[in-house]
Amino acid sequence: MAEQTEFSSAGSASGPPLAVSEEDAGRLDASSRWRLIAVIVALVLFAEAITFQQSMISNIVPKLAATFPQVGANVTWSITILGVAGGATMALIGKLGDLIGKRRVMLICGILFAVGCLVCAVTTTWALFLVGRALCGISLGLSAAEYGIVRDLMPRRWIPVTVGVIGTGLGFSAILGPIIAGWLTDAFSWRSVFWFLLIFIVAIIPVFMLAVPETPLRARQRFDVLGAVLLGTGVGASLVYLSEGSSWGWGNLGCLAYLIVGLVLLAAFVAWELRVPEPMLELPLLRTPRVLIVMVTAMLLTAVISMTYIAIAYMFETPKEAQLKQQILAGAAAQSHQPLAVITALVHFQGDLSYATAGFSVLALALHITLWTAAFGLVGGPLGGYLARRVGGRLPLLLSCALLLAACALWVPWHKTWPEQVAIGVLWGLGFGFYFGSNPNLLIDAVPASRQGVSGGMNAVFGSIGSSIGIALFTALVAAHPLKLAVTVGGHTMTSTVPGVYTDTGYVLSYILVGVVPAAIALILTLFLRSGRTPARGGAPEPVTAAGAGGL
Repeated sequence: MAEQTEFSSAGSASGPPLAVSEEDAGRLDASSRWRLIAVIVALVLFAEAITFQQSMISNIVPKLAATFPQVGANVTWSITILGVAGGATMALIGKLGDLIGKRRVMLICGILFAVGCLVCAVTTTWALFLVGRALCGISLGLSAAEYGIVRDLMPRRWIPVTVGVIGTGLGFSAILGPIIAGWLTDAFSWRSVFWFLLIFIVAIIPVFMLAVPETPLRARQRFDVLGAVLLGTGVGASLVYLSEGSSWGWGNLGCLAYLIVGLVLLAAFVAWELRVPEPMLELPLLRTPRVLIVMVTAMLLTAVISMTYIAIAYMFETPKEAQLKQQILAGAAAQSHQPLAVITALVHFQGDLSYATAGFSVLALALHITLWTAAFGLVGGPLGGYLARRVGGRLPLLLSCALLLAACALWVPWHKTWPEQVAIGVLWGLGFGFYFGSNPNLLIDAVPASRQGVSGGMNAVFGSIGSSIGIALFTALVAAHPLKLAVTVGGHTMTSTVPGVYTDTGYVLSYILVGVVPAAIALILTLFLRSGRTPARGGAPEPVTAAGAGGL
């Protein structure tokens, strides 16, 4: 028999409310401040695996291209596969947390993450590398389980700020991650980054097991296996289309097949969920505006954040313009067995590389740019959670949208030197932090406790879709504007593209179309959000009144 739970806070009533005593059974209200801090630190350190792989791997993508030259622009799949694998499993991870325990599910994710890092560290084939990255991608579901643990265990007044701290971490990965990645890559190779991640997660798992108790709250229902399969494969197939459309061609029949199959499976999922007595996800809950708007803004803002990470790495790790062109000419001269002076007279470059002023290594990129944007993100997370506790989650989400919009708009004309990138990046870092301090808090107050895991998983699915869309659009835009090499012989001109080097136009269009536009849409949607205008309750049931029962 399915558990009957009131969705009054989400706009639907399907049964009597969950007993407060049951929801609060495992809450650590009587614990000391140090006990609560120990739980938070253990949760954050475990979650660092996610932020570590995002902050570290994004910076080494250009290095992967040198090891796997046959994949070309598809090297971005090293990032995209996280979204595909994570998107296909996030809701499943969240639902399992509701059913069998969130701590147990987090441990499973940690073990899979360790296996994935090991595969990536030792493999020499691209296919196996992607398998390892996919296993790491499953760990993205940790966020849904972690927010659920915070909601189930922490005193309610601690929840909003704790959510912000977990979203941006303690700074170990956000600030030190890019520096460690840069040092390891420059001193050894990109493989050492995966060895570091493996050692890190193996060391943290025992700490997590000792400090964090299991949450007693369970959704008492059978696991909807068919619903999980339909949703996971449907989302996964759709993400393949979104990720590969730019390289395969959006109208390519093989690529369209993934989209068609994905949409058919998702339609079948909806039809199944409407008739099965114990659904994986109650669709009336998902359709509630206060839940749907939060998830759509998650998709839009994650697209902005993901695009920015990879665009900055590509721009500032591109060799300096003069040095790059000299290397290309020298290579052409060596290949054609002609003097360099002859080649220089015959060859001309087509495309603006005015952004190529730094030529940073991975470590230099971290020290000059990533460190500072991450530091302000670290401040924005807890501050966003504090604002949510004082005035509600809507305000910090509005600030997040506005700051990310402003940063991308300012980067359109000013992105050609690293001081410009950092000065504007302060706004981006704060917007990044405010997002993680507001989005989970809005969701926690919008869904019942027994549905926190699966709802958080669906929110993460929307984020993965946004990440895949953002990276796919970025890849398409820069690939359409490569640096070209024009050779003029006997009055005839032949052109070819320089692999992995893109003109300034591609980056400008990325900042506009994948930065400004989605951030502006998210800002407009958040303005219409009627929930989150009162202090965050930490998941406490919201009184239902005649005036407020149908609100957004």
